[in-house]
Amino acid sequence: MTNEIHETEPTSDPWTDLDRSLDATRTQFFRALGLAPVGRSNGGYLRPARVDVADTGAAFRITAEIPGIPKDQLDIRVKGTSVEIRGEQTKESEEKGQEFVHRERTYAGYYRALELPEPVVGAQAKAKVDNGVLELELPKVTPTPSEDEVKVAVA
Repeated sequence: MTNEIHETEPTSDPWTDLDRSLDATRTQFFRALGLAPVGRSNGGYLRPARVDVADTGAAFRITAEIPGIPKDQLDIRVKGTSVEIRGEQTKESEEKGQEFVHRERTYAGYYRALELPEPVVGAQAKAKVDNGVLELELPKVTPTPSEDEVKVAVA
């Protein structure tokens, strides 16, 4: 029996590439007119570098790279077989000189939705973040029985 993990959002698609290309063209056009550039730059969403899902028999273990997303900005939701991971990254910088002030603000959102092959107990989920890596342990509603041979002691 093979369990498959289905992602609800493709990791790469030609429409995203087309959007980026059109955003670059739009930016050049507005700059040529002396106007502020307009563009979505990938929709304001960060794509995770890597997400792994492992089936341990009793639980699913999800490992996701989330560089730059602080743990207090993560929102993880679990319902039945669905898992949603959201996060925000904001930056603000200011540079002062003799005759100028320069300030930038950036925002990027992180979103990943996964559909697991079996329901999990969201209330017993455990999550931790270390060095930009999220580890999420989701116990299954019905653990997969172990096929390992066990010697039973007779009392």
